[in-house]
Amino acid sequence: MRKKVFKLLRDQRGFTLTELMIVIVIIGILASIAIPRYRTVTSRAKVVEFKSLLEQLYSLEENHYSESDAYSSDLGLIGFEDPKAKYFSFSVEADSTTFTATATCTGDIKGESGETLRGLKVTIDQNGEHGGDMALRRISRW
Repeated sequence: MRKKVFKLLRDQRGFTLTELMIVIVIIGILASIAIPRYRTVTSRAKVVEFKSLLEQLYSLEENHYSESDAYSSDLGLIGFEDPKAKYFSFSVEADSTTFTATATCTGDIKGESGETLRGLKVTIDQNGEHGGDMALRRISRW
């Protein structure tokens, strides 16, 4: 019985170095595909935050204009409450006939090529036209 146990232990074989290297290469290839896609998906999820809020600012400005025949740069006056956004801050520049609502990236968001988007801006104006920095517009599809 004791000889059988030793024979079984002696006959067991592990992986060869070649097999281990092939597995490591396969894992590396999968990681090189998955990690950039994961970063892009998480960044897109973060930048979604500004879209609805800029659209809301646009609607509030249009409502204010229809009531008073002028746009306003006072967010409180048009009824925009602080959204406590995690990744963006919002502002409006306006005169009596035009306005530009701006969302500025304040969070740590990476672009498609790994660059940081902090400080970049996207805008919407009285005509509903979208503008801003291309890196942020590209990832948000704005």
